[in-house]
Amino acid sequence: MDQEDYGQPEFNFNVEEWDPMGLHYETLADCATLELARVVFAAAIAKKPAGRFMIRQRIRVVKRHPESDW
Repeated sequence: MDQEDYGQPEFNFNVEEWDPMGLHYETLADCATLELARVVFAAAIAKKPAGRFMIRQRIRVVKRHPESDW
């Protein structure tokens, strides 16, 4: 049975904050849609512009901040 059979939405997108070395991360949000993940991502950047953030869909990287620092 998949997750929807239990009434739980499937969360496909993670918004993560990474440490300066890029070795460890904290999940800021598990989002059901890319649109919601982008809103959380933008809010995280607005709060901490020098931070390192990523939107991932399982192992696929959707977006990074900053783009050139990875």
